[in-house]
Amino acid sequence: MRRTFLRSDRASRTRWSARRRVGWIALALATLLAVSACGSQGDVVVTVTSTAGAPVTVSGLDQSAAPTSESTALNTKVRVSSKPKFGSTDVAPADPVTVTLFSATMKDLTVTGDDGSTVTGTISEDKATWTLGQRLSYNTTYTFNGTAVDTDGNEVPFTGTLQTVKPEKTPRASFQIPSGTTVGVAAPVIITFAEAITDKAAAQATFKLTTDKGDIKGSWGWLQDEDIQGTGVKQSIVHFRPAEFWPANTNVHVEANLQGVNYGGGAWGKEDISTDFTVGRKQVVQADVTTFHMVVLVDDQVVKNYPVSYGKESVPGRATVSGIHVVTEKYPTFSMCNPEFDYCNVEEKWAVRINNNGEFIHENALTTPYLGKENVSHGCINMGVGDAEEYYNSALYGDPVIVSNTGAQMSEKDSIYDWIYSFADWQKLSAL
Repeated sequence: MRRTFLRSDRASRTRWSARRRVGWIALALATLLAVSACGSQGDVVVTVTSTAGAPVTVSGLDQSAAPTSESTALNTKVRVSSKPKFGSTDVAPADPVTVTLFSATMKDLTVTGDDGSTVTGTISEDKATWTLGQRLSYNTTYTFNGTAVDTDGNEVPFTGTLQTVKPEKTPRASFQIPSGTTVGVAAPVIITFAEAITDKAAAQATFKLTTDKGDIKGSWGWLQDEDIQGTGVKQSIVHFRPAEFWPANTNVHVEANLQGVNYGGGAWGKEDISTDFTVGRKQVVQADVTTFHMVVLVDDQVVKNYPVSYGKESVPGRATVSGIHVVTEKYPTFSMCNPEFDYCNVEEKWAVRINNNGEFIHENALTTPYLGKENVSHGCINMGVGDAEEYYNSALYGDPVIVSNTGAQMSEKDSIYDWIYSFADWQKLSAL
């Protein structure tokens, strides 16, 4: 039987550049000289002449006359550059941060947030550049305190600040497959965002998938934004699908490092998420409706050949649709309902959902006389007593059920429809 069931089965679930961008430097020194500092958004390197030990205050603000000093006993030229420029107040937490010295080496640099946090970073082997080693937090001012050593060995302190952006909103994202789960070979990796996001490419650039079987050929595909919960709020959904079914017995790690990523429209990534799951044995169901049988293959070997009854195609709306279905849920008992055909609250046992359009594989004692002989169901795959339970116990989320030789085809209105596309067409759904 087929029941009308429109609920979605999907759970409501960066790029580093190393170029310098900043201009800055204001010096508090004994004898003042005027140094012109450009206030543009491009790279600005200011050459300063300072007395050894005198502090260098680095500012990204527009300065037409940044004070410096000069000592007759010591003439030290130190150049400092940062990206983003010190004084910036809208820094993206996921953006790279570098501080570079010229005509000097870096002795040390500490970075602290006004929330009490300490930020890690590394000084390059030539001691010229400090690179941020972690992502920053939102809405936090970070103070940089460092010591430069000029070419004559004199120490010149420098300091500057950066403030990170304060997001309007930080929608969550979640994986469909929980960590520790074992899935079938057709299971897509699904990430669902709490709302629709604008810059899907920025989000996708943070996705990373690895396996213990090496690289897997596959692609992320963004589906149409959808009001999954029926609340009027559309959500963005992205799937990863291999070019072919997953190799059996594969351990998979997926991460989306979304914290600090600008989605656009005032939305920013809330947090990093990850999942670790296992692809189990390769179980594939071949369901040729013209045979009145359902064949189960495990690791490409036939293990079961069940007599079944498919949808009665001669009646509009009752055909079992052709295509690669994916097992999404299982219920020991399930209440079937299809008002179009005047039935509701019909309890059926051992129900394995293979489509969100109401298609299940389940026991139906009433169709026992037709099993293996005639297709009489309302679209579901009916099985006999005992057989249905046996198949139910063998099925995993993500198992493929390949239905063939019917006039109706799966489409984008179905549940997990990833496999209706050729891999070449699926790749076109990527944002990158």
